[in-house]
Amino acid sequence: MENRFTISSCSTCLGIIGAILLVTAAFMCGCTGTEPTQNATIVTTEKETVTCVDGANDGDIVEVDYVGTFDNGTEFDSSYKGGKPFSLILGSGSAIPGFDSALHCMKVGETKKFTLTPEEGYGEYDPAQIVSMPIEFIPAGENATIGDRVTLFDGGNLFQATIMDMNVTNVTFDLNSPLAGKSLTFEVTVRNITPVTIEEE
Repeated sequence: MENRFTISSCSTCLGIIGAILLVTAAFMCGCTGTEPTQNATIVTTEKETVTCVDGANDGDIVEVDYVGTFDNGTEFDSSYKGGKPFSLILGSGSAIPGFDSALHCMKVGETKKFTLTPEEGYGEYDPAQIVSMPIEFIPAGENATIGDRVTLFDGGNLFQATIMDMNVTNVTFDLNSPLAGKSLTFEVTVRNITPVTIEEE
């Protein structure tokens, strides 16, 4: 079960957290995150955009079921566990790059299996993302233990970390995604596509 901690009472931590937020921003969104709202900003790039007839295009709301596995076949995530498809706005940045790219031009009912490199997924594991904080970072009474995945709050942003170690004076957090540095295989089936609507003036 995920815990949520606040650092508003630990002013000495604010500077450290502010510095590491920029580095960890790339790991904050994943293919299994919360569903985006329909007013999400679509990320545009310099690459040429290809429009797919009857297939998913940037800006479309795409609903998919998926199963994610590691190289050894072990399942690490699945939309079926939640009982409903995962929804995203294609091209909005709400999913990891390779997952988003693989959905482009897929049609309703189509199934695709693909493997992503770490660069296409959650990036390489970065030892620099292991940080030590004063134990006061965890409020008194919180039942936090080593291995817990927790959500941290710096007063303006939420980000996730894993407790690697803790003692009477310090707690060590790993800010890497648990999926960093891993190749990820997905089997995806498109359930629904809601095309982007452009209103004429």
